[in-house]
Amino acid sequence: MSDAIQIQVDEREWREFSDSPGVFYKTLRKHQGGGITLLLKFAPGARYHTHRHPAGEEYYVLEGALDDLGKTWPKGSYIWHPPGSVHRPGSKAGCVVLVILAEAIELTAGPARPSADGA
Repeated sequence: MSDAIQIQVDEREWREFSDSPGVFYKTLRKHQGGGITLLLKFAPGARYHTHRHPAGEEYYVLEGALDDLGKTWPKGSYIWHPPGSVHRPGSKAGCVVLVILAEAIELTAGPARPSADGA
């Protein structure tokens, strides 16, 4: 017997982070220990808060181009941020990114982060 889950991603609505205009998410899976797998969509010109990754982060650019770490990462780019890394991603052109977090992020500046509830 398999414990696999299946989600029809296109049937889920994009939700906008209330404190990051133009940055939207779709929660795919919550992990034990506070981690999460989600899709992020950046509208052209949108940026996310500066934040730290206590357990690291992985992301894969599915559409468009993500601006991060002083570089522009085009479609097909895979980026790994090691534990403790700090960054502030955004997108001049707009993009969609698959993000995998082993633990919740820590904001280093800005308002409190609402939790993504997967609904």
